[in-house]
Amino acid sequence: MANELGKAEDETAQKLILAGMELFGQYGFKGTTTRMIAEAADSNIGSIAYYFDNKTGLYHAIARHIARRMREVFGFTGEQSAASASDCDQALAQLELIVKRMVRQFAQAPEARRWLMLVMREQASPTEAFDILYEETFERVHVHLTRLIAVVMDRSPDERRVIIEAHTVMGQIVFFLVGRFPLLRRLGIEDEFPPDVVDTAEQVVISHLHALAFTTKG
Repeated sequence: MANELGKAEDETAQKLILAGMELFGQYGFKGTTTRMIAEAADSNIGSIAYYFDNKTGLYHAIARHIARRMREVFGFTGEQSAASASDCDQALAQLELIVKRMVRQFAQAPEARRWLMLVMREQASPTEAFDILYEETFERVHVHLTRLIAVVMDRSPDERRVIIEAHTVMGQIVFFLVGRFPLLRRLGIEDEFPPDVVDTAEQVVISHLHALAFTTKG
């Protein structure tokens, strides 16, 4: 009985997180009420206080949920190190695997679309939730990519140029989600990226990574 009760509580909290994610993304923190979230989650309004203390607590729990899921789907579940990439070829091989995971997630997975609006709001106007997203995911991914790109470019990972190159690579990948509708329309595609388009997207980003190997110091 206790296990069944615990499972029910977990399911209720999860429904509140998913409902809140969609509503906060659509209406923002101020425009979303606890009543709206409770109704969308098919729960009573007191459940938010029970599980998360208040609306802010739920908002931060959603940020942690997104950060955790990003780490999982991108393969950043533990401490990442570029130390194993001792040369350009090894670094490029690791980067290619990361790019493929990220492109497929942003181009194809519906889950990423549920994250999108809330994450974009936090990028545009950061709150404490942005600190959660940054410290638990954004920084980890960015630092790891920067270290690998530094190996490829034979530069220090602390150089601004290398950090900006890593940021540019991430931006290219993320824009397959943020700019999906303009690209779909430009390609004359109705709803989803077909597999051959995703394959081409991977190849384009990977070709840009290989071009970094020819970037000279200076």
